[in-house]
Amino acid sequence: MTRFGFVPLLLLVGGCQLAAINENVDSPFYPPPVGSKLILKKDITIPFESAHVMLQGGQTVNQRSVNNYQPNCRFEVNAVLNTPQTVTADEFQVTHVSTNNYQVKSGDGFIKVSNLSWFNYVTIMKLSSPRQPQVRSLTCQQWGDPSYGKQASITQMRAAMGDFFSLELPPGTPGGGTTEPASK
Repeated sequence: MTRFGFVPLLLLVGGCQLAAINENVDSPFYPPPVGSKLILKKDITIPFESAHVMLQGGQTVNQRSVNNYQPNCRFEVNAVLNTPQTVTADEFQVTHVSTNNYQVKSGDGFIKVSNLSWFNYVTIMKLSSPRQPQVRSLTCQQWGDPSYGKQASITQMRAAMGDFFSLELPPGTPGGGTTEPASK
């Protein structure tokens, strides 16, 4: 085989392998697709003077108690109220998904450890339910080094949300129709 025939073959085989890595619930490169369902299994309370509740390790946690270097999720409503807000068990449609990363800043400037700045790797899912239109989004995130940091995988998001939520991917997509990763 000539050198010119080998290159397209290599690209074809390599491209197939990359697609298999990306479309896996354990991959940080496969965000939940639009059309997924986020199912709140039990009522959850948004604290007073806040528009969100944080989840990490399957529990609700105070914003100040979050370990930013581990996957955590922020369930958000539209309004800040001076009373607690209860979101009742419901099914939310994921209508838009975006991923991003940005450098983390503090009030005094960039947070630095050994001259490294950190990035926040974020996946935002916009949510919709006709019964609870005040619910806005679920943001799952974690801080990481800019050289090797990554988005939280769907499996890691599910672990952060614990028994409060299940994330069901659309049938026909990798991992679709399931709320938990396939057994290995």
